[in-house]
Amino acid sequence: MLFINNILCYIREDLHIGVQGGGCVKMLSKINMCRKNSHMLTVQALMWGVLLLGGSTVHAQAASVVYDLEACVQRALEIHPGVQAAGVDVEIASSQLDQVRAARFLPKFDWTWVVGPSPEARGNALVGDTNLNSLSVFTFTEATLIQPVYTFGKFRFGQQAAAAGVKVKEAGVLKARQDLEFQVAEIYFGLLLANELVDLALEAREEIQKARAFIDEKLEADEGDFTYTDLARIDRFVYDVEEKVHKAEKGQALARSAMRLLLGLGDRDSVALSETLAPVAFEAEPLEAYVDRRKNRPEMEQLRSGMEATAALAKVAKTDYYPQFFIGAQFKWSYAPNRDDQKSPFANDNFNFVQGGAILGFRQSLSFGMTSARVKKAQLEAEKLRYLHRLADKGFGLEIEEVYRDLLEAKANIAAAQKARRATRRWFFSARDGFNSGLGEAKEMIDAVKEYSIIRAKYHAEVYHFNRAWARLQKVTGHSLVP
Repeated sequence: MLFINNILCYIREDLHIGVQGGGCVKMLSKINMCRKNSHMLTVQALMWGVLLLGGSTVHAQAASVVYDLEACVQRALEIHPGVQAAGVDVEIASSQLDQVRAARFLPKFDWTWVVGPSPEARGNALVGDTNLNSLSVFTFTEATLIQPVYTFGKFRFGQQAAAAGVKVKEAGVLKARQDLEFQVAEIYFGLLLANELVDLALEAREEIQKARAFIDEKLEADEGDFTYTDLARIDRFVYDVEEKVHKAEKGQALARSAMRLLLGLGDRDSVALSETLAPVAFEAEPLEAYVDRRKNRPEMEQLRSGMEATAALAKVAKTDYYPQFFIGAQFKWSYAPNRDDQKSPFANDNFNFVQGGAILGFRQSLSFGMTSARVKKAQLEAEKLRYLHRLADKGFGLEIEEVYRDLLEAKANIAAAQKARRATRRWFFSARDGFNSGLGEAKEMIDAVKEYSIIRAKYHAEVYHFNRAWARLQKVTGHSLVP
């Protein structure tokens, strides 16, 4: 899913809209260079004031179906080819288990029936005559079976290995589901973030248009201290605003395309979400509780079941050291109406006879060197999985701690950003009013505008990081995002 990952990278890079290398820092630098010109500061402060404190215009989105996170996950699980392929893997493993079970009873049971022309033959083993001009039809039937009697556990261990293989594939289905759930959640929260950025950009467009209309009206009425230079300066600033609108709409369009891809929707199907970007309701438990849940991860179940399978396969290989006892039986019957039946047991006529019987036998492999190599290989594979299991147990514990601490960090940052956003908003109003009344300094006004714009961007970024960390914590502890 390289396409989706690229979209997520694009959204993350655009989190600090107007902060990193954007119009805010560049514009504030220009303001700082010209702060001695109070008239210019008044115009530029007005532009940034309406940009940051504008009305709440919401970008309308028509949609016939509205999705929440659970609906998105459920739909993706139903139609995603990766999850479906993992389900087929379970069916394949189950079929292999059925084959092993079936091999326990009559692993070889063949029946053959043929029919063909039969030339007339009269006489016995000593005197006889064949007439090729007189033909009839003969039939031939043959049934052969072999039934294992005692195999020193070959079939029992084989069933254990196949059953463990089924559990490996079932755990693979859970892993595919959890990977997809996290991917859907990542795109879902990314789309919510993109919607927020679009709304902010459209707010900026609307408010800067109002500001331009206000200055234009004052110029037409020859009121106030505004000049046509101020109007030209705003027209230049319109480009920065439009650039942000276009970039935000691009990110939103890409996020919607990614969501359509995951949900199996068409290009013309709309994707409307039922909520806005907000921290998920979640109370963290102590770290130890999450670390203990690493055993629930499907990867751990795959390793455990893999160890069971390889241990059973090693036992299967060992049974080749011993003979395999079996019962064999065969029945043959052939009949041609235009041929004399030979009564002598020493006479043989392939067109007219009856044979049958059963035997008890054993089969012993004498390739002890190859058997030893197969046993050693299976034992080493089981040992390798034991080491991988121990490594995964340690590594998953560290991964869980990393995600847990990311979650706590994002939660703390959200709380701090909320306080800072309220404080910088009050700071901005105070600085703006003081500056417009002639009581404040330009530097204080510039700092207030800068810090308020940075905090708004960081708040949305931390909410996205918190929600993403929550979804990842569910994944790394083996939990599903939906019931």
